[in-house]
Order: sequence, then C-alpha cells, then structure tokens
Amino acid sequence: MDQGSLQVGGDLNGKFDEGSASLILDTAPSKLLSNELTVQVKCSLVYMDFEGRSLKSILAHVAPLKLVLVHGSAEATEHLKQHCLKHVCPHVYAPQIEETIDVTSDLCAYKVQLSEKLMSNVLFKKLGDYEVAWVDAEVGKTEGGMLSLLPLSIPAPPHKSVFVGDLKMSDFKQFLASKGVPVEFSGGALRCGEYTTLRKVGDASQMGSAAGIQKIIIEGPLSEEYYKTRDYLYSQFYSL
Repeated sequence: MDQGSLQVGGDLNGKFDEGSASLILDTAPSKLLSNELTVQVKCSLVYMDFEGRSLKSILAHVAPLKLVLVHGSAEATEHLKQHCLKHVCPHVYAPQIEETIDVTSDLCAYKVQLSEKLMSNVLFKKLGDYEVAWVDAEVGKTEGGMLSLLPLSIPAPPHKSVFVGDLKMSDFKQFLASKGVPVEFSGGALRCGEYTTLRKVGDASQMGSAAGIQKIIIEGPLSEEYYKTRDYLYSQFYSL
C-alpha cells in the first residue's frame, strides 16, 4: 500500500489524533516468519488424572444446598452428578446447552435489629476470631417499623447445653496423652484409659445437612476414669 496516499486526520501542528494514529499502525507493512523446531525435553513427564477427584473433595467441604454442573463431557458430568446426589446435596442439576433451570429458593430471610435491652444481658464467648452467644428473644417492631429482637416478656425456658467446636480425634488423643491418660485407637474408636472409649458417629461428607451432623459418643462404666475423660472432652468445646 502507498502510505503517502493515505489520508488521515491531524491538526496544524502535525499531530495525529488517536484514530488516525491507530489507522496508520494497522495498515503499516508487516512480515510474519514462522519456523518449526523440535525441542528435546530433558526431564521425565508423568500424566496424572485428577479429573473429578479434587473437585469432589472441594464440593464436600463447600456443602452447597443446590448445585449446577456445567461444561465437561456427558459421561463425566453424569458421574459427578450421581456422586453429588449421594454425598453432597439432594438438589443437583446438569442442564444441557441452551436449557434453562429454576434454582430459586423458597427460604425467607429477614433483617432484624438487636435491641440494646437484649444485648445488655447477652454473654458472649470468644470463638477464634468470632464471639458467640445463646439468645432467647421475641420479635417486635421498633418505632420506625423495623423488626427487632426484644427480651422475652416471661422468663426464658431452660435449654440443653450446646457445644460449639470441631474436635479432631487425633488432636484429642495427643491432649489426653499430655494429661497422662493411656490412650490408643482401637476398632475405629479412641480408647481412653482401661474402660472408657470415644467414637464419632455420622457422615462427615454431608457437612451441609442434618445428616452431616457428627456426634461424639462416650462409653464406659460410670467411674472416676469416665468422668475425668468426659471433663477433658467438654474442655475442648465452647458451651452455650
């Protein structure tokens, strides 16, 4: 192309505007050279198939209420869908191309204020970077019409203790050993002393649902060893 015959816009000082400068650059002569080279790889190569494995572990920890699977081959998607239906959540969708699905939820969320009268009687306990507390309240409205949690007009009924925390049996084993308690794993349970055992029951893979709640069962005859082990166990949680 004859660049001298190209008409572009500019000012009296010979400066080109942005559009004209871009036009010149786009139409400037250019040359592309390509060459194929054979590169000798001086290292070992190992193919490892991680398809689905790490993803299954991530989904189990995220514990979604609903799950939509996209991309992937039909076979891999169906395999992951069946796995998620069994181990992750009951609502799993794998839509086809251009297929629309409705994943809206019927759950209702409300924004409420915590009244000063209520908060003045709440006892918080430190839990890592957070503070937790048990609250008995009733819903009322402020002068502005906003929902608010207010103290109960009648004495609060007693409630069972709630233990907050996540106990790892291996860590608890080390804790008991540091207290001089003979402890070992036996048959999937933690044997503490001579007669007391601890075991976890429940499916840890169902973390987001009621089926995923794990319980710790302490078994053994009522004795000094039993109550001491129970006290050590309670010390690993925050009681509300």
